[in-house]
This record gives sequence, structure tokens and C-alpha cells, in this order.
Amino acid sequence: MIKQSKIQHPMDSKHSVILPIYEEGHFCGKLTKELGYDFNEDLNKDFGEITKISTMGKLAYKSIYVIGLGKKEEITTKKLMKAFSMSAKKITEAVISVNLNHAVTDEISIHEVATVATEAIITAKYEFHKINTEKKEATKFELIASEDVSKEIKVATVIAEAINHAKTLGNMPSNYMTPIDLADYAEKLAKDCGLEVNILANKDLEKIGAGAILGVNKGSIHEARLIVLKYNGAGKAAYTALVGKGLTFDSGGYNLKPSAGMMGMKYDMCGSAAVLGAMEIIAKNKLSANVYAIIPSTENMISGEAYKCDDVLISLSGKTIEITNTDAEGRLILCDAITYATQQGAKRIVDVATLTGACIGALGSLYTGAFSNSEVFYQSLEIAAKKSHEKIWRLPLDEEYAKTLKRSLVADIVNSTGKGPGATIAAEFLHEFVEDGIEWIHLDIAGTASDKLANNAGAEGATGVMVKTLANLVEL
Repeated sequence: MIKQSKIQHPMDSKHSVILPIYEEGHFCGKLTKELGYDFNEDLNKDFGEITKISTMGKLAYKSIYVIGLGKKEEITTKKLMKAFSMSAKKITEAVISVNLNHAVTDEISIHEVATVATEAIITAKYEFHKINTEKKEATKFELIASEDVSKEIKVATVIAEAINHAKTLGNMPSNYMTPIDLADYAEKLAKDCGLEVNILANKDLEKIGAGAILGVNKGSIHEARLIVLKYNGAGKAAYTALVGKGLTFDSGGYNLKPSAGMMGMKYDMCGSAAVLGAMEIIAKNKLSANVYAIIPSTENMISGEAYKCDDVLISLSGKTIEITNTDAEGRLILCDAITYATQQGAKRIVDVATLTGACIGALGSLYTGAFSNSEVFYQSLEIAAKKSHEKIWRLPLDEEYAKTLKRSLVADIVNSTGKGPGATIAAEFLHEFVEDGIEWIHLDIAGTASDKLANNAGAEGATGVMVKTLANLVEL
């Protein structure tokens, strides 16, 4: 919980205080006088360094944590966010006051500091509560500011909590997060946020002819779902559709994954989590945009009825798809969702998916791969990602690669070529289902959706990547 404090020094023995400081900074006056010595000599002001000062019972709070910010001329809001994240993660007292005034510069206002501090603290303190255990009591934070920053705290809290909700969706074990569970979560979110909602089950998907989703779903005991949320915040403006891959577990199908590759496949629905998190921000912060969230969700499993190599699926678009790899299933459920988004009238479509290991090979775990058929739309994505402090890298589309997907004797297209640049091949497959006149972006988050090692900015597991970027993008 974060709130703004109206007092400069909390009168509570459970409190500790965080004081940011630049290399050029110096604490003096009442504080050092009350402690009885000049603690400036003990401080490490290098960026990210934390110096703990005991008050020895001389003050109303028990400890002072001084957070080094380095040189003021080198600070950015991104670096400030990292500093606040690191301090929130390492300092574990029950109640903490953070004096924001010392972080202000000529370029960064107290309102910007409050925004990044709020988001950084909430996301850094995220922890997945283990199954069948009680939640721990959260640390309480108070932000001390020279001006009223309550609005900034409120908006940033929505953003941070939505990112954390996306992390929880991704971290949930797949037996607790089936397509039906994901649909139930979406319905509750819609109710809480005032969104329109429509959930299509297998019988509905059969009626409309969504054969690609249904084909992938055939091996699972759990029905598929096509989850549709709608937000209208910009009158008669054109709709942007956010399409999120909701593969709640991916065994690889008959192209079975090896044992090492099977662990972590619960994260294959992080695209859907990103879209749901973005919709939470969009609705709660009342952004000026018209947005659809469209989430195809299923498992990819093995059974006597599961789809196989050499099968042909008829997609919602009417295009036929020869199956050459049952582990290239994400693009199959996404292609039907892209067609559905077009049918609903969306003029811009962004799909986000943990799609290819090839993207991890190309970009690692720091950059999300991005593809687009529109220079203007991609430029908007770059602006949104920069504002969100998220890293993207554009990868190429190319007609020569697209042609390789059309070498089938029995269908219009194959779902995998098994060679070449895998991330681009997957993107070109999806591109085939994007109609003329539609601006489209594909985000491959295979490398960025989860983190096996806890780091200074967050916890091990799902990262909540692209939640904030998607929310920022829809207004551009």
C-alpha cells in the first residue's frame, strides 16, 4: 500500500526512512544535529548503493536508508525507477517513508519522481503467494513530497498493480489456470472495470468456423475459449485490437517437447496476461481509446484425437493450413484471433505471444522482438516502449520468407517450414492473415515473458512484460 504523507518525519517507532541523494548532495541542519554527528561522511553516493544509518533511539524512526543516485547530470526517470526498485526490494521494514524531494532535478519534477517511485516500489515488492498459503502482510509505504502528488500515486498504482496481476496470471500453475479459468478471470476483470465481455466456447467457435483454434484444442480435456473484451473510451474513433496468445500449457503435441523444454510451459499464456493487464490500465485510468482485447486460449496436448502432422485445418479466414509441426501451435490460434479482430472492425491489431525460441536466440531475454507492416504504427510502438522503459527490437518481414510457407500440395499454407529465421517465419505466417488496410504489429515475448533468476527490478517468474507498453500504445 502506498499513500502520500503530509508530515516530514513519521512519529512511529516502526518506521524507517529512505532518503535519496546525488553525489552533489549533502544532508545538514536539523537531521544531523539530532543524531549528534555528521553522517554525510559515512555515505556511499554511487548509484544504487544503500547506506543504513541507525538513529540509536534519538529520532522517532528507527533507521535511515540513504540511496545513492550517482551524478545528478546522469540521472533519468528509468534510472530513478531502478534505484527505487532496488531499495524497495532490499529494505524489509513494516512501514517505510520515502522522501521524494531529494530526488527532484531541474529536468525531473516531483510529480515524475512520485510516478516512477510508486510504480517501482509496487512492482518490486511483488511476490507470488504459494498455493494454499496465506498472504503475507505487505510493507506500507508513505511518500513524502513538497507538492500534492496523490493523482500521480493513484494512476501509477493502477499501472503497477496491473503489471503484478499479469505476473500472477503467468506464474499460476497450469492446473489452476486452464482456458476456463482464464476466461473466468477475464469476466471478473470486465465486471470490475466496466468492460463489455463475450466468451466463445467450442460450440460457438464451431459455428463461426474457427478451425485453427479448435484444431489445436482437440488433444485437451479442457475446451478452448475465445475471450473478447471491449472498451469504448474515444467515441466513434477506430478500434485497436490487442490479441494475446493464451496457451495455458504447451506440451508440443505429437512434436513433443523434450523434458527440459516442458518446464515453464505454463508461461505460454503470458501474451494473454499482458493484454489483460493492459486492459486493466486502459479501463481504470480511463484512457482515450477504443480497444478490443481478443484472447484465444487452449492447451496443446496429446490424445487419440489430437491434431497431427499432415493434417489440414480450415481457419476462420477460410485459408487452409497444412500442419508440419504440432509445436508451432501459437500461430494457429493467433491467426483465428486476428481474423476475428478484423471481423469486429479493428483497424489496428497488435498481437503479443511467447511464440518462438528463435526470437530468444536472436535477442536473448532483454529485448522483445517486434514486426510490423506499418512504419507509422511501429513508430508509435517505439514511443510507447520508450515511455514504458521496455526494450523492443525490430526484426524483418520479407516476401521471400513468406513464399516458403506456401509450398504445400494440400493447403494454402504450412504452419512451419522447419528451417530459416524462425521468428520471421512465424511472423510471416501471421502476416498472411492480416487483411489489406489493417495496421499490424507482432510482438514476440518468448525471451522476455519470464525470468528464471530474480533480479534487482523484480521477482523470479513472469515479468509482466509489455503490459505498460500496450496501454501506452493505444492512445497514440
